[in-house]
Amino acid sequence: MASRRRSDLGPGSGGRRESAGRGRGSGWTGARPPVILAGDIGGTTTRIARFEVRGGVPGPPVDVELLTSGRFPSIEALVADYLSRHPGKIAASCFGIAGAVVDGSVYVTNLPWTVKIAALEKTLGLKRVHLVNDLVAAGYGIDALNPDDLVPLQTAPPSGDYNAGLLSAGTGLGETILVRVNRRFLPVPSEAGHTDFAARTDEELRVFRAFRARHGRVSWERVVSGPGLVALGELYHEERGATADWKRHLSEAGEEGPAGLVSRLGMEGTCPACEDALRLFVGAYGAEAGNLALRAVARSGIYLGGGIAPRILPALRWPEFLDSFRDKENLRPLLESIPVWVIRNELIGLLGAARHAAMGEG
Repeated sequence: MASRRRSDLGPGSGGRRESAGRGRGSGWTGARPPVILAGDIGGTTTRIARFEVRGGVPGPPVDVELLTSGRFPSIEALVADYLSRHPGKIAASCFGIAGAVVDGSVYVTNLPWTVKIAALEKTLGLKRVHLVNDLVAAGYGIDALNPDDLVPLQTAPPSGDYNAGLLSAGTGLGETILVRVNRRFLPVPSEAGHTDFAARTDEELRVFRAFRARHGRVSWERVVSGPGLVALGELYHEERGATADWKRHLSEAGEEGPAGLVSRLGMEGTCPACEDALRLFVGAYGAEAGNLALRAVARSGIYLGGGIAPRILPALRWPEFLDSFRDKENLRPLLESIPVWVIRNELIGLLGAARHAAMGEG
């Protein structure tokens, strides 16, 4: 069964509200407000919804559904399934999707799909469908967030003249630099989560060697992701000779899944192997967040998105995260001056996809 959820988390609030398109007098026509179909396609979960556009700005999402991505053989099948419950004229559409969008198509990371814009246009009966990387979509959603959507990990005054960065760990690891253009953020497509993992400590070197023996190559995503956290939990149990405990954990994981169970037991302190795995995970997450901050000179802030960060907030407040984030030799003062937030609005990618469609069509 599809899980349905309505939300009033619309784009913009107070001083942060901005027009996503050109506003009134834009390319939108017709007596009724045009409707955007937007989707945030993740390796595990797809969020999809409709948005009415008024004055060039998408309103709150309606008919929001959370669908299990792997239940469908293709994105076209997923979209058709959604539209069977929510029919109606669509004026524009945008999908943020985990993978590199090249020449109108993308091989989806962590899903056996190849998505082509032409096939989606045929499914939706549109002349043009917008397809962007999922972190690009989330980047466009930053300006749609309310202040209470953000939880600070490091407090510092953000600079409105500099870039920002967005790092999201979930089924995979996504990253984007948010380039400041005319006081708005322009997210840059990136597959930086697949770059080579750089071990910093003896402990991380030991993990690197173990993962390299298993996989041949170790990327940041191999460590800083849900599957990476599970692999760390398994490794730490094996090293303790506690494989029976690990098998028991897997059998008890239930709906929270193995990564959720490792996180919970690690934060509770009831499983030493899980806690060690989580501490290494948090330290690596902080180190790569700091790397992104340096690449972008992200004086406007670093945002942690994805499904993991909001669920491990207590662990992100352990010393490991900020110590690793700041540990950049003579650039430590710069890192200490950059605000860091966790995004707890799970619809950010959906909001950003709708805004991108409005800009593209307006």
